Amino acid sequence: MMINYKIIDFLKDEIKLSHNSLNCKDLEILARYSIDNIKFIDIEDISIDLYDISVLKFAIRRRIQKEPISQIIGLRKFWNSNFYIDETVLDPRPESELIVEKVLELSNTNLSLIDLGTGSGCLAISIALERPNFKIFASDISPNALKIAEINSRYHKTNITFIKSDWFSKINRTFDVIIANPPYISENEYNSLPIAIRRFEPKIALTAGFKGLDCFNKIIKEFHKYLKPSGKIFMEIGYSQKRIIEELFIKYGYKNINFFNDLSGKARVVCVKKDAI
Repeated sequence: MMINYKIIDFLKDEIKLSHNSLNCKDLEILARYSIDNIKFIDIEDISIDLYDISVLKFAIRRRIQKEPISQIIGLRKFWNSNFYIDETVLDPRPESELIVEKVLELSNTNLSLIDLGTGSGCLAISIALERPNFKIFASDISPNALKIAEINSRYHKTNITFIKSDWFSKINRTFDVIIANPPYISENEYNSLPIAIRRFEPKIALTAGFKGLDCFNKIIKEFHKYLKPSGKIFMEIGYSQKRIIEELFIKYGYKNINFFNDLSGKARVVCVKKDAI
């Protein structure tokens, strides 16, 4: 939708906002969130009361403090759906959709799947909506994250079994597919991330030890025990981690290691079959 700049200027004047303190797109999103039934067609269509103004001002203050739009409005679009999020879960990234894409390319439509470290549940739920015959499980070590994932699952009416587990610690069955978007940022990289990420997203969902490999080590060492014969694991990796992740799989005896690139040409998803040893 095209931005109506006359209306944006009207809103800035109405709430006494500096015209350079917030970009137009952010203000439009926050206004749509804050003001019931606002129409961005013509100035004559706008009706704003004091309550609307106070809600919008509070949302703007949060945005000026670098809080992500998705957390202010509580929603993030991922794949084909909206997901409720808050500060206890990672804000879903577009590059993670590559895992969904690759799982949906599997020919069998009656598979069992577990999403390790599910966070908001966006991966598991997106797949469940596309493949209703899949038997899907999702785990996370964080009780707060599981609450968010369960809220999203109920909203989208998906039948997913949620498990509180530190990776495989509470998993007691095998699956056709394992997916994971584990933390993979090193401590040094974390310190150089934008303040909006460091201030408003859970560190536990981002960092994985000094080199960013702790979670990969745990998963790669154990995943074969939880896959059925010919089962596959798909994991998101950092944009510069292809070589080190390949070396980790080789260390544990795996040979046929496949990588899939994102739209920028960077390897972002690794896939390995259980029988690739």
